[in-house]
Amino acid sequence: MEFHPEDVVISLINIIVLFILLRLILWKHVIRFLSEREKRVNDKIDNADKRIEDAEALHVEYNNQIDEIKERGNEIIRKSQQKANEQSDLILKETHKKAKEIMDDAETRIAAEKEQALEEAHLEITGLATEMAARILEREVSAADSKHVVDEFFSN
Repeated sequence: MEFHPEDVVISLINIIVLFILLRLILWKHVIRFLSEREKRVNDKIDNADKRIEDAEALHVEYNNQIDEIKERGNEIIRKSQQKANEQSDLILKETHKKAKEIMDDAETRIAAEKEQALEEAHLEITGLATEMAARILEREVSAADSKHVVDEFFSN
């Protein structure tokens, strides 16, 4: 194989001409294609970034809503417990009031029955004393008779 310098020069000229022709014909198209591709990629990246931001904003909003719902639930529980405590206090007060009324009524009845029993005992004692006095006056009163009447009275 021989080396011919004119072949090298011709090949170099062919390469340069081909490069210039390709550059003139294809370079604009290739650059436009690459620019459009870069723009599409950048748009997709921007779109993905926007979606990520939107998703993060939604995540924050949902977390805020969950916190609000939890707070409302806790408030409802607190109000329910407070209302239950108030109702139980009211029921206890009513129960104590009714128990006091029952106790007062029972004490009033006991006092009335005691008073009635005392009156009946007083009347009975008065009647017995009158009867004893009548017996004593019917007879001659002697110490033995008085003792006998008192013993008889207490034995009945």
